[in-house]
Amino acid sequence: MQTMELVNIEDVYPYEENDVRMNPRDVESKECREYIAQLAEQFRYNRLNPGQPRVRPILYRDGGIYQIIDGECRYEAMKLIGTKKFYADVYDDLDDAETARQEAAKAMVETDAKRALTAEEMSRGVQQMLALDLPDEEVAAVARIDAGKVGRARRGARVVSDAAYDMTLDRLAAIAEFEGDEEAVAKLRDCTQKEWARVYEGLRAERERRRAMDEMTEAARAAGVTIAERTPEGYVAKQTFSAYNRAAFDRHLEAGCEGEIAVVSDYGLTFLSPAAAGAEVDEGRQREEQERSDFYAAFEDARRARAAWIGSHIGDVTSMRKTARLLTCKALTSREVGGFEEVSGAKVESAPCPLAVALGYQSLQGVTAFGVWNAHRHGDGSYLYGSAARDTLDLLDAMAADGYGLHDAEEKTAAACRITIEEESDEQ
Repeated sequence: MQTMELVNIEDVYPYEENDVRMNPRDVESKECREYIAQLAEQFRYNRLNPGQPRVRPILYRDGGIYQIIDGECRYEAMKLIGTKKFYADVYDDLDDAETARQEAAKAMVETDAKRALTAEEMSRGVQQMLALDLPDEEVAAVARIDAGKVGRARRGARVVSDAAYDMTLDRLAAIAEFEGDEEAVAKLRDCTQKEWARVYEGLRAERERRRAMDEMTEAARAAGVTIAERTPEGYVAKQTFSAYNRAAFDRHLEAGCEGEIAVVSDYGLTFLSPAAAGAEVDEGRQREEQERSDFYAAFEDARRARAAWIGSHIGDVTSMRKTARLLTCKALTSREVGGFEEVSGAKVESAPCPLAVALGYQSLQGVTAFGVWNAHRHGDGSYLYGSAARDTLDLLDAMAADGYGLHDAEEKTAAACRITIEEESDEQ
């Protein structure tokens, strides 16, 4: 016989036979305790029966006590939050209780076998709860996400209004991060779902660059450098310090630069020097020197950005398929790997993996800022080696295909590599 009863939690015990617990789940394991804590948070927000699960545990009445046939984690979660009584399906016959447990297990599997919610569907569900003014903590417990993320998504949805409907929670949280910056919000709102993460990374990088530039400018002023709005007459660009290369900038300040003049450029802080005594300052030449100095700084920034992007994706090589395949191929065709295959007769596994990607990246031949600048500025590709140009262009093309946004310096680098490759083809 089965009845639904309100039972006292102190009368309920895990099911045992011959002093052996019959629940195969280790409720003391770290993973299980985390799961139990999540359940407990959900039970707090059960409005029909606060502190209780929405799916009733199955109990077997054994004299004056109840044994848990199904629902030990729910039982532990209720104990965790101090629930005194709860509703349960109680059986007087152990076989009937076991049958009910089996049917409950099948139902759980059938539920888990359903198609998982997409990120967009999850976001819509959360937004519906937010529209009902449910507290962030309650929404977080139901959706099993961080309450802070719920709060950021709420703010992001408020900022973009109806446009939030098809946005993921991560995208809404990113929009909230730039609340008050209308231009940044518009970029995140108006881009496609496929593009938003790259747009977000770019906005964060630019915000960090501006912050770093403000810090460098103040440090230069404190060291006695005059910050000019434009290059004074009679001065030429000497060196540009990138916002991402603070170490070199700090060394320059430590060496002493009181009385020097610097200007803020698109790529960093450019220090100036007087033109040679008696020499006329050619404004065109002066402008070119400034551009060259800026490009050298941007070229180095882009090199670091590529390495950082690959590093951020290397844990999941499927997130950069073309790049991973290219670098794995470079690793396998390097002298060391090829030599090993030749002497051992073994075939090295060719599937991309983090180690192969790292080795492939290190085996690439790189181009120089000097060579790229000359090819870009003067159309002369002779300063670049053909093999380095091909390696660099292949990498840039693969990364772009995988969603990496090329910097302006990388666009110029790609164009310079093409000039070199075309010149080699013409010679042949």
